[in-house]
Amino acid sequence: MENTQKHVEILKKQIEKLTSNTFDLEGWKSSSSVLIGRIFSNSHQAIKAIEKIEFSSGGYAIGDVSNFWDNMDSCKQQGKDIIEACILELESFGIPEKPISGDKGININLTQNQSVNIEILISAIEQELTVTQYKELEKIMKLEGDSAEKKKNILEKIKGFGNDVASNILANIFTNPAIWG
Repeated sequence: MENTQKHVEILKKQIEKLTSNTFDLEGWKSSSSVLIGRIFSNSHQAIKAIEKIEFSSGGYAIGDVSNFWDNMDSCKQQGKDIIEACILELESFGIPEKPISGDKGININLTQNQSVNIEILISAIEQELTVTQYKELEKIMKLEGDSAEKKKNILEKIKGFGNDVASNILANIFTNPAIWG
């Protein structure tokens, strides 16, 4: 919870910058995107929303009458709303887990309390499956859809490979000396 509070404070400073006399919209957008990317991820929706904030101005002058306008107040309000949504997300759900990609195209989310040696798992799978079988499983994982449907399809596919495949993979994992330290 301590890190969450630090992130909230950092984001609140971004809101404070919106009222600065030396406010620069493009600089604010860049720094906000960097901070949000570091806290959440570089693909977070807030970054996309910040990139869409666009300053415009215009006006006219006829004789002694001139009318000039800009949308800076609207830009600042949009920025404030986006950052406040990020703060609310942090306070409600905490710091999100960061995806860590394995070398073989498998993504695993790790928290600070978990440690998984993905190479052991992949090695156990590769030892028990043929290249074709492995590619079939990989193809299922890359398909669009929810994880429950993928799990069902993978289980069916593994069962189709033979009765002993799943138990052999599991035995390979448990008998690997690196698992037990």
